[in-house]
Amino acid sequence: MDTLQIALIVAGIAVVATIVIFNKWQEGRHRRHADRAFPGPLPDTLLEYTEGGLPAAQGEADGEDESDGGSSVAEGQKGSASTPSAKPRSQPPLPDRLDPRLDCCIRIEAVEPIDVPRLWTAQAEMFDDLPRTLRWYAFDDRDNRWRRINANTTGAHHCFLAALQLVDREGVISENDFLRYVHGMQKLADQFRAVPAGIPSRIEVLGNARALDRFCAEVDVQIAVNIVSEKTMSGARIFSLAEAEGLRLEGDGAFHARASDKRTLYVLNNGEHALFERTTLAALQTRHLSLVLDLPRVIDAASEFEDMMRFASHLAKTLGATIVDDNLQPFGAESLEAIRNRVRSYQMRMNEEGIPPGGSLARRLFGT
Repeated sequence: MDTLQIALIVAGIAVVATIVIFNKWQEGRHRRHADRAFPGPLPDTLLEYTEGGLPAAQGEADGEDESDGGSSVAEGQKGSASTPSAKPRSQPPLPDRLDPRLDCCIRIEAVEPIDVPRLWTAQAEMFDDLPRTLRWYAFDDRDNRWRRINANTTGAHHCFLAALQLVDREGVISENDFLRYVHGMQKLADQFRAVPAGIPSRIEVLGNARALDRFCAEVDVQIAVNIVSEKTMSGARIFSLAEAEGLRLEGDGAFHARASDKRTLYVLNNGEHALFERTTLAALQTRHLSLVLDLPRVIDAASEFEDMMRFASHLAKTLGATIVDDNLQPFGAESLEAIRNRVRSYQMRMNEEGIPPGGSLARRLFGT
């Protein structure tokens, strides 16, 4: 090997060494730049859990106000490694029938449209034995509105809304059932590669629900007027008088006085054990009838009470009976005026609370 070859080899090694050293210098320079841009370790959002065991909602992570039981269905957490981020869209208001004081609303959003029958079947299996009403809606992008869906709905949509009713006449939902709902919505979203949005705070939602339930217990009032007789009153005669007044015998064994929109105003019951049934009315005999006005479910309870009392007087006079209170004491002028005052005070209180008697929210809260 001559001197020229040796010189070329040494020069080549020097060039390679220079390139390696330059690359190391560049790598160190970029690392220092990145350290200045991101001074601490990036958080793993999949490890950030709320007290209910679910990933924190985006509103909580960003310090935004939490949803008050669904008052504004806030944007939820972003997609994880296993679920794609839903395409951004403007946040639609809640459907008209829903109320944030009563309904816990959670959306699920997907990039690809989800087939409604598939979603309906999956949610039915997920929430089969949930002991509270669960309503489902799909957002129709064509006319920018929510549409209620059921087992017969077809089509496909990007955005769905589940609304769990938290309070009814049986009381407030249990904590276990609430957590089943929230966890179930998370699993349902994962199943369809969607993003759950508006996951609520357990403490806030259940706290508000319990406060609403306490108020409902205070105003859950029914006024009963009893008609008693020493002689038996025949079922056939009672049927004739009720039908003439416009009441209709229904499947619950009572005669219903209904408004033009089909809502019950008051009912006529048999005060004794047997229900009113068409097949047995001819043979039925009773000494006790009861007229009942369900105050939370009637728009104008004062007017309906007067109408119910007029019918009670007609029944008593025709059947030779007496109108008495729950203590079997005859109704006097003072008793009637006391009830009228109570009805007026009751209606005022419900209106002040923002739950008008006979309104859609009251009918849901005091459903039977």
